[in-house]
Amino acid sequence: MAATNNTRRRKDSIKLVWDTKPGRPPKPRDIELQTAEVVIPNPHDDRDLGQRDAGITVPSLHRLVAPFPQMNRLIWGDNLLAMQGLLAEGYEGRINLIYIDPPFDSKADYSRRIIIKGKESTEETSVIERLAYKDTWVDGTDAYLDMLYPRLQLMKRLLAEDGSIYVHLDWHVGHYVKVIMDEIFGKENFINEIIWCYRTGGIPEKLGYAKKHDVLLFYSRKPKSAFFKLPKQKSYLDSKFFKPHQKKSKELGIEEDYIGMFRWVGCRDVWDDIKAFHPRSSERMRYATQKPEELLQRIVNASCPDNGIVADFFAGSGTTCAVAEKLGRGWIGCELGKLGIQAACARLVEMGAKPFVIQSIDNYQREMIYLTGGRIREMRHLILKLYGASPTDKASGLGVRKAPDGVEELVYVGYPDRPVTAKKVEQLAIRTQKLDGRRYKRLIILGWDYECNYHQALETRIGASKDKPKVQIESRDIPPDIYDYLKKSNDDIEALAGKIKFYKRPYLRLENPDIKDLGDGKVQIKIAIKHYILGDIPVGHASRRERESHNALMKLASDNFAALIDYWAVDWDYDGLTFKSQWQAFRNNGRKAKTIPISATETVQKKEKRTIAARVVDIFGNDATAFAFSGGSDT
Repeated sequence: MAATNNTRRRKDSIKLVWDTKPGRPPKPRDIELQTAEVVIPNPHDDRDLGQRDAGITVPSLHRLVAPFPQMNRLIWGDNLLAMQGLLAEGYEGRINLIYIDPPFDSKADYSRRIIIKGKESTEETSVIERLAYKDTWVDGTDAYLDMLYPRLQLMKRLLAEDGSIYVHLDWHVGHYVKVIMDEIFGKENFINEIIWCYRTGGIPEKLGYAKKHDVLLFYSRKPKSAFFKLPKQKSYLDSKFFKPHQKKSKELGIEEDYIGMFRWVGCRDVWDDIKAFHPRSSERMRYATQKPEELLQRIVNASCPDNGIVADFFAGSGTTCAVAEKLGRGWIGCELGKLGIQAACARLVEMGAKPFVIQSIDNYQREMIYLTGGRIREMRHLILKLYGASPTDKASGLGVRKAPDGVEELVYVGYPDRPVTAKKVEQLAIRTQKLDGRRYKRLIILGWDYECNYHQALETRIGASKDKPKVQIESRDIPPDIYDYLKKSNDDIEALAGKIKFYKRPYLRLENPDIKDLGDGKVQIKIAIKHYILGDIPVGHASRRERESHNALMKLASDNFAALIDYWAVDWDYDGLTFKSQWQAFRNNGRKAKTIPISATETVQKKEKRTIAARVVDIFGNDATAFAFSGGSDT
């Protein structure tokens, strides 16, 4: 018998099981999203060389800015933490459409090709590749599912009652994720498995057919109340039976294009009418696995009401955000990689998007350490060892290292939940003269983040110090992929030490502002980048070709630093709290790549004192902020 009288079989009890599957959903956490930048798109235009109409002033732009909670947002950081932050803000059940294009467990890493042109048009063009994201999983598909499963659980909580979710995958893990989606969202809430066919890629193998399609799994929170507007697509007809000018053809709604006769019909679940990118497409950003806007336009129009919110928690180069912006929907984009945030921000500025905010997770580095099962003290010790230094004690974050040139260095690792300040470094520089009864000649600072205007503030402090510490100070960044090494045992640290690079922090300095009084309570301000110095460039040195490329880039950084700047922005009246990007210049990429201007001009309301802040992001993902002052010199 299939079942006894005392046993009743459950329906639909099928679940995907793997050894490390999380046993419970992620716990609610009081995570705060902090606004790092308010972006008011106002891009530099080569046609006017930055000269604005004197009647258009920056304060008039502020009226466009809605309160932060109502603004569209790009969130940099781990999407698990970002979604918990959104839930803490009250976003549960408020997002109308979620589209995600997560990694496919393809066992490959993906990059963005960046073209660098010299100062003169005759100079040789360089091409570098920056890692966009990793799709390699040390523990195999189990690790991939460990990543995706709790994130889908949080997405369900964020989805509105009439909301829908589309998960974009391919043959690698689509079958596994379908079973997981049935478990989380309910088998009864499955709507479609959409096949997106394309002609590019998919080389036939010795055994098997060319892989020419992706899969989109479409679920609704509650199908009976879900918002859905069926899109139309062209259905081509046999021209033997229909002619374009026949009265019958017109009555039947038959039209003609360059392919042939067609009629508009309700969209099928096989999408073969949306093409992948043409190599010369104006949309193409040289960002790996970027999807065409037409694909997202169909999804957004079909499943998000006019006043709804679209979210993409694997935002990449910002295609979903850009499409939602064009279609008048609200949007939230989240991306782990800085490269994606850079690409999305420049894209939105260039298209003239409404003001939006760039956010990060408050105390992000601390939260990441806890998320990966580590502790702050252990992490600081680990970083010292990865740098090759021996910790001096358990709590100070100090260590000692003998550098390759024989100099004994004092090494300090900053706290993950606060930026390194010029004041702290000044204090450490003074201590190097007395600590351990030795005079250290070099002080190494390893920081997750640094305060705004760090280098200028440090120069001012050291210059004004009574003790005048005579020590060489090197400030370096802790690499963001450091968390990949958290689970390594102590036995592996020495072997890893030489593989982890702590690159020098870029040095940014602005010229003093040039101010012209225009009368009528207005002034014109011109600000320029005086120095942008890269002490290190993250390019490999293993092969002769890599060394030649590195040397060429270092020379270019010295001769024409502007060629390596990806994006810079100006806040003409920085309030000391939130950077308001009110003027932007970006380099673009591919055929549209250009060296950006190093000066900016704007007309603003006259003010006795103001702090002008500039933020620079280079093509390697480094960012630095510096200040210039008018009407007085504060530091």
